[in-house]
Amino acid sequence: MIQSQKFSAALVAEKFKNASVKFDKILAQVKHPEITAIRKKFRDEVKEYSENGIISVAFVGQYNAGKSTTISALTGRRDIKIDSDIATDVIASYDWNGIKLIDTPGLFTDREDHDEITYEAINKADLLVFSLTYMLFDAITVENFKKLAYEKGYRWKMVLLINKMSDEAGEEAQKIANYRQSLAEALKPDSLDEFPVCFIDAKDYCEGVDQKEDFLIEISRFQTFIDALNNFVERRGALARFDTPVRIVLASVDEAQLSFTRNSNQDTTFLEVLTQLSRAVRKERESLRTKIYSIALEMSSFIAKEGITLAAAVGTEQDFNALNKQSEINIQQHYEKAETKLQYVVNTAVEDIREKVAEVLNGNLVQTFITCLSRDLNVSAKNVDSGGKTNLILGQVNWLRTIGETAGVQLKDLATRGFLNSTGVFNNTGLLRSWDVMGSGLHQTILAVGKSVGFKFKPWQAVGIAKNIGNAAIFLGPALSLLAVATDAYSMHQEKQREQKMADIRRDITSQFQSIAKDLENQIHLQLWEFEQQVYGEIDKQIAAARQQEESAIASSNAGVKQLAEIRQDFELILSYITKATENLII
Repeated sequence: MIQSQKFSAALVAEKFKNASVKFDKILAQVKHPEITAIRKKFRDEVKEYSENGIISVAFVGQYNAGKSTTISALTGRRDIKIDSDIATDVIASYDWNGIKLIDTPGLFTDREDHDEITYEAINKADLLVFSLTYMLFDAITVENFKKLAYEKGYRWKMVLLINKMSDEAGEEAQKIANYRQSLAEALKPDSLDEFPVCFIDAKDYCEGVDQKEDFLIEISRFQTFIDALNNFVERRGALARFDTPVRIVLASVDEAQLSFTRNSNQDTTFLEVLTQLSRAVRKERESLRTKIYSIALEMSSFIAKEGITLAAAVGTEQDFNALNKQSEINIQQHYEKAETKLQYVVNTAVEDIREKVAEVLNGNLVQTFITCLSRDLNVSAKNVDSGGKTNLILGQVNWLRTIGETAGVQLKDLATRGFLNSTGVFNNTGLLRSWDVMGSGLHQTILAVGKSVGFKFKPWQAVGIAKNIGNAAIFLGPALSLLAVATDAYSMHQEKQREQKMADIRRDITSQFQSIAKDLENQIHLQLWEFEQQVYGEIDKQIAAARQQEESAIASSNAGVKQLAEIRQDFELILSYITKATENLII
């Protein structure tokens, strides 16, 4: 049977769900109040995040355009209600492993309640799939498509899906060529080329999968639709959204691991220090995201308003060319203003994570850890320990030093602070003296600020949006020509045509600026991701390596810790996949 490429977001979502189920089963087997509480918190947090959809796709368009069948084809579910009548008064939402698929009541049905419900879903969705049959646009549907794409400004997140291809006879390539020509004509003066267009038969695909008929799968062309979804997810960096729920689960894995270790009477102090460090990094990461998203959204809103202002000038006596040039200047200024704010926020974030890591290394838990180390070293010295325990202790100390230095907090060479005497044997009293200095405050000599990360948000010239603004102005020449030919001799019919063309131009200007705003917003999100990898990601790597070493030492005698180590690896592989996919966009 044909092995088709799958929707990349769905693959990530499936891996996330499978790993989460495995983790939940491990927790369910342990009858202990602490584990029960961890399990409840984990389930509640994942449920809250998934209910909103990590990625949401809304299917809109005419009724009876095969929206429900397309969702059934994507998900493999055959229990989705499919009806040729306008039977659904509410949105049907399907959770596809954390991807929210929204089956809307048909638009343009002379049912205002349907349209209101659908527009609400459209506004919240990440991607809109506008569904038509092989009958294509009629006068009503083409105007409503334009309303969504241009007046509402959703052109940047729309895919045009032509379904039920098998219902019309003819050779496939010729049919598609004819359909494209018809669609292009219907959209004039706007361009079909800016929208991904897919020609499929979802019913053929479902039957092909169910009956294991490769021929039906192939002629359904459903793979072209999956490819379009993948391209959208890749272009918008949408896979990065899985980062947060994965880290939510990893936090619960940390807590469970500590509990499993405590219940076996093994020393958990070092693991607890690592967990505190992970928690600090996670909180700082989420705090930074909130600030950056707010700045990006504010900038996006200002740029969209520039489009509204420019569009309002169409048909007036204002100097349109001058206004257009000023709008370009204003967009650049909005971005540069946002860039200044963003740079300040990330510079502050670098200092904040240093302080948070330093606080953990200066905290009571670490002091307890040092006391335990001193005790263990005394025991090792009396037993003339030649390596085992002493090397483990030294390894833990070195990991804390490495993590601190990665965060820009330097722990000075422990050997020079009295850890080792001249023969390379641990000096037990020196251990306490060294860490006592650390405990006396952040500004003592044991802690020093490391070098700056030096991250810079891209300047305006580097973001590559100026070209898009130039493209947005292409239609301005014809617009000005149109206005110039207006005379008193215009007939009522000609004046009506002129007004309609001006309305189209206003709509196009508004949607172009909305698209530019979204592109800039997305660029900022990608740059944030790059910063996160340089700062939080590097610290996380060191914490993960230290934890893996500690897990290996404990897992040999603790089956629960061993199982959790395997679960952790599953989630970290998901993070690795997300990181590589997002890095490709940045490069």
